[in-house]
Amino acid sequence: MPDAATYRRQADDAVRAGRFADAADLYKKEAAIYRKNGDVNGAKVEEMKAARYESVLCLFVHQEGANPSQAAQPKTGDLAKWEPPYGCYLGGFIDRDERLGDVFTDENFQAHRDPERFGEITGKKHATVFCYVSYGKRFPTRWVARLRGQGVAAHIAWEPNGGLDVVQDDEYLREWAQDAARTRAPIFLRYASEMNGDWTRYGGNPKTYVEKWKLVKSVMDKYAPNVAMVWCVNAIPEPPIASFYPGDDFVDWVGVNFYSVPFRDNNRARAALFENPADSLPFVYNAYAAKKPIMIGEFGASHRSSLDGVERGAWAGRKIAELYASLPRLFSRVKCVDIFDNDNMKYAQAGRQLNNYSVTDTPAVLNAYKRAIAPDYFLSDVWGAWGNSPTMPDKQTIIVPLAAKLTVPRGTLRVSAWGRTYAETFTVAYKINGNKVASVAETGDRGANLPMETPGEYVVEALLLDDKGRVATRTATTITVI
Repeated sequence: MPDAATYRRQADDAVRAGRFADAADLYKKEAAIYRKNGDVNGAKVEEMKAARYESVLCLFVHQEGANPSQAAQPKTGDLAKWEPPYGCYLGGFIDRDERLGDVFTDENFQAHRDPERFGEITGKKHATVFCYVSYGKRFPTRWVARLRGQGVAAHIAWEPNGGLDVVQDDEYLREWAQDAARTRAPIFLRYASEMNGDWTRYGGNPKTYVEKWKLVKSVMDKYAPNVAMVWCVNAIPEPPIASFYPGDDFVDWVGVNFYSVPFRDNNRARAALFENPADSLPFVYNAYAAKKPIMIGEFGASHRSSLDGVERGAWAGRKIAELYASLPRLFSRVKCVDIFDNDNMKYAQAGRQLNNYSVTDTPAVLNAYKRAIAPDYFLSDVWGAWGNSPTMPDKQTIIVPLAAKLTVPRGTLRVSAWGRTYAETFTVAYKINGNKVASVAETGDRGANLPMETPGEYVVEALLLDDKGRVATRTATTITVI
């Protein structure tokens, strides 16, 4: 059996020869050896190479008018606090977006922007927005009240930047919880997130972290039943993640943060233009989605890096489209996604001013985001909020994998695709009984309306064509029209 180095040489040779499917398979074999030997980071690098060259195409059918209560639920059958039965909340960080107009301040003299204006610019109201609050600061009552007036839920990233020793069962913690309760608003509390990274001051000791998490959770449960606790990691590094998990009984939602950037760590040798943001989800998703709703606590796509200053609006737009299109199709347990609308080159701390993640300052990015969030799958209101009847629609489009055989009534069948390949841009073409009926180049759901007017049996085929028009992969299904 070849060793890892041999598989890598063979894979590199396959790439140079344009045999991308073979290259992906060989990189996977190399990664498997690293995982078997306990080298998780080495395996991750090679798995990302495999993903770069692998071609995948999955088809989905849109069932109009389905009841969202019939959508798949966690194994427990119970919804978590503020969890929608189907669909995904739209959220974001917007407080540094200068195009949103005037700012207003909270009790901590922290400036905030108006989510109503953000909804106007992006074409859709967002269900929630978030801000950062350092542990020790007052609860931002004025900010939450203003959001409540607009029907927007507050999401607070509460960070004990002074270390875990400051977190005690004391008057500050209890008053903070009581202030949260008095708002009578839905609140997502992302306490001490990204603890698996070495850049935080509260992640060095998993045992102490879990103890403090349980303390905060118990106080919120006692004094602030409107607060949903979000345990949120960074997508990497993966190995420490499980050691920080407080347990199912102490977590309402599980979150994960990740970004699409041209260069990792601002290192030209670590170009990341080929990476698909959907690849950052499976580790956390596979570990926790069966038990907890998943939140993407932070996602941003950089359209400019401080390393080279090149404008990449089209690229960033594709990354947004790739992620948001993947959620209803591959990751239906992701129930909230928060866009990071911020120019870090201007507003980040010194040493971290590396990328511009702004959504609204570049037409290519803004238009891509508008298209990505337009489907009714992405929700503008929090389920059951404000003490009223549920805010979910009675009927909603359900997106499900297209089976190998399907029976449908006469009419138009809406289908869509999720795909990836070695080319940065590609097209999905649809054929019925060998005749092309649609071709979709636009990044996103790559959907098409297929004419199914005459009873009979039809072979529907989808082809993924690379940037040179070559077939990278294909898939087919048989549809019976009655």
